[in-house]
Amino acid sequence: MLNTLTTNLSILEPSLSNLDRNRGRDIAVQDNTLVEASYTLTLNEKRLLLLGISKIHHDQCPKNLDLIEFSITANEWVGLFPDENPFTTMKRAADRMLTRYVTLHPKLGCTEKIAWFDSVKYYDGEARVRVRFGRSMSLRLAGMLTEFTKVRLLDIRQLSSFHSIRLYEYLSQFRSTGYRTTSIEDFRIAMDCIDKYPAMKELKRAVLKPALNELNAKSDLRVACKDVKRGRTIVGFEFTFFTDKQQDLPL
Repeated sequence: MLNTLTTNLSILEPSLSNLDRNRGRDIAVQDNTLVEASYTLTLNEKRLLLLGISKIHHDQCPKNLDLIEFSITANEWVGLFPDENPFTTMKRAADRMLTRYVTLHPKLGCTEKIAWFDSVKYYDGEARVRVRFGRSMSLRLAGMLTEFTKVRLLDIRQLSSFHSIRLYEYLSQFRSTGYRTTSIEDFRIAMDCIDKYPAMKELKRAVLKPALNELNAKSDLRVACKDVKRGRTIVGFEFTFFTDKQQDLPL
């Protein structure tokens, strides 16, 4: 990140407008610190973010770490997410993302906040949005990842809530084992519920159960969850899950 030039377009993925014939390129790769971080986005903001991240060739990012950019057209958007006004949806999401940030390590006594986007351009005649990630975020998304999680967009395209997508990412870190335990504190951080739904009954009703139900109904994961208790107190959740390889989600 030694200059302010934007990254060469050759590091970005090809168009996603033919996703049904081009499966395997629609994969968003994220540093695990981002998967476990705390942040809030609307559903369309999260979709915009994952679609943009899926266009980055992490192993081809320039060594001088220029700022990373991506473009999304209205046609690409509706190829994944049915929408009567895709360009308007993308513009609104990108506008809001300019004010959004992610909080890293909020429980370790040193809170770091990083903005997602640095700038956004709208090309009305092309129904296209062009986004540039900020400097610190570009570092997180560049080709220096050592621990990362992959999410295939076609597997989450039908999910209709931010919490569902976040839980999908959270579990995908352990897809190789199909097992993950998490403390309530870590779960709240990842779901951005640190100060929301203080009662366990509320947390389950508003966040956990709806996300589990949607993952089982609309994604390729089949998930079961049990409480982890210390005495009578719930201190965590235990997830067991597997990938339903027979699940062919409709395009």
